[in-house]
Amino acid sequence: MNQQIAIVGAGIIGMSAARALQRAGTAVTVYDPEEPGAVCSFGNAGNIAIDHVRPLARLDVLATVPRMLADPLAPLCLKFAGLPHAWPWLWRAAVAARPAQERRGTRALGALLGAARAAWDDEIKLSGLESLFHTEGALVVYEKAGSLAATAADAAILREHGVRVDMLSADEINQRVPGLAQQAAGGRFYPDAAHTVDPRGIVTHLAERFVAEGGTIRREKVTGFLLAEGRVAGVQTAQRAETVDAVVLATGLASRPLAEQLGARTPISGERGYHVVLENGPPLDLSVTFAERGFIATPMNMGVRLAGTVELGAGTAPDWRRAEALLHHMRALYGRSDLREASRWTGDRPTLPDYLPMLGASPLARNAVFAFGHQHIGLTLAAITGRLVRDLVLERPVEIDLRACRTDRFGRV
Repeated sequence: MNQQIAIVGAGIIGMSAARALQRAGTAVTVYDPEEPGAVCSFGNAGNIAIDHVRPLARLDVLATVPRMLADPLAPLCLKFAGLPHAWPWLWRAAVAARPAQERRGTRALGALLGAARAAWDDEIKLSGLESLFHTEGALVVYEKAGSLAATAADAAILREHGVRVDMLSADEINQRVPGLAQQAAGGRFYPDAAHTVDPRGIVTHLAERFVAEGGTIRREKVTGFLLAEGRVAGVQTAQRAETVDAVVLATGLASRPLAEQLGARTPISGERGYHVVLENGPPLDLSVTFAERGFIATPMNMGVRLAGTVELGAGTAPDWRRAEALLHHMRALYGRSDLREASRWTGDRPTLPDYLPMLGASPLARNAVFAFGHQHIGLTLAAITGRLVRDLVLERPVEIDLRACRTDRFGRV
C-alpha cells in the first residue's frame, strides 16, 4: 500500500513538496484552510533570486539599525513601536551575524541556491509551467559609480559560491534598461536567474496538476498531531483525525505552534513586505533590481510589479506609505509622473533570525519533516525544497548538507 503523507500548508513550498512526493509514488493529502497560494505565494516579487546567498543577519546590516529606526521609508526599516516585541528575535539575529555564523549561513544558502535553478527547470517541464516563467536572467542597476564599486567584495563572495555574475558598463546597462531619466553608472547581470509572470498562478497550476494526478487537498486547518512511539501517527483537524505515515510542516509564518508540538523552539517572525502593480509600467524584458533604492521591478501578466521592502516590528495595520514609496521611486527613476498604480498588497514573510529555513526531521518524530522559514526566497527555493522533502520523508540520502538548517538549532521544547 502507498505511504500516506500529510502536507500541512498549500503555499509554494507545500505544493512543491506535494508534487515531488506524488511523483515518488506516495499518496499525498494537503491541508490548508486557505486556497493554494493565497498568502506570500500570491504577493512575492516573482524572482528566482539565485544571488541571495548572503543572509541578512550579518554585521554590516546590523550597523544600519539606527537608520532603520530613523527612516520609516528606508528599504530596510525597524518600527520603533514594535521594538520591544521584536527584541528577542533581533538578539538572535545579532548572534547569527557573528562572522563565523554568517559564513556558515552563506555556505548553507549557497548550497541550496546552487541547486535551485536546475530544480525549477525540472519542475517547469514536469508540471507544464513553461508559460509562467521567463528564464533569461535578471539585472541589477546601480545609479552611482561609488555604489557599484563598493559591491566588489560582495560579487566575489557570490562567485565563490557558484553564482555567475556579469558586470555591465554604464552603456551596457543603459541599453538593457532603456528609458531611465538619468543614465545609470553600471550594473550586474545574473544569467542563471529567472522570473515568473504569475506567482500565484504557479501554485494554482501545481495544485491543479496535483489533484488531476490523484492528490487530495482539504480546506481544513491542522490543529495537532497524534504521536505514538516517537512518530507522528496522525493529523488532527476540526473535522477529522486521519492516520498518516509521515507529515510535512510547510505552514510558513503559522508554523510555530505546530512545530512546538513537535518539539522545536521556533522563533519565526513576520518580515513585512509590500508590492505595487503598475497599470502602465515601462517595458521590461527581465526583472530589474534598483540597488540603492532596495526594490525590484518584475514584468508580469498583470503589469510591472514593484516589490522588495523589508519592515521589521510591524504592527497589525499596514504602513501603506511604504507601498507608495515604491511608486514614487519608479516615477523618479523614469521621470514619469503618469505612472499609475493598479493594485497594492502587503504580506509577512516567514523569517527565522539566522535567515535559514527549518529543513529536516523534527526533534520528536523522524517522520515529521519541517519545511518553512524561507524568508525572501521561498519561491526561489521551492522546487529544490520539494525534492529535499521527498528524500527526507522517504529516508533517502539528501543531495545537500542540511545541518545548518536543522530543526533543533534554536533549542527544544
